[in-house]
Amino acid sequence: MPIYAMQCPCGHQEDIVRTVARMNESLPEHCGAPMTRRIVAPMVAADIAPYRSMCDGSWITSRSQHRAHLKQHGVIEVGNEKIPERKSTIGNAPGLKETLIDVVNAKL
Repeated sequence: MPIYAMQCPCGHQEDIVRTVARMNESLPEHCGAPMTRRIVAPMVAADIAPYRSMCDGSWITSRSQHRAHLKQHGVIEVGNEKIPERKSTIGNAPGLKETLIDVVNAKL
């Protein structure tokens, strides 16, 4: 949903979140008068900063080049790796859970 910037004649500023369909609904009030929309620049995310690859020393200058380089060298980026699900072994051994509970309670 878009964020719309509003301003009161007294100088108070506020951001509201609305769908595009609700854009022309009544504007919020401050100081007893409806606020007006402000025109602001959109936020643009910058591309990654250039860096030298540790694999082969080449310069990587964009996200697409970064992804292609990782794939080419079989490198997995930490935080983006796919971690396989662990299978529980406790549920497979009948009576194991109860045995563990009894052992812990005996030690307490």
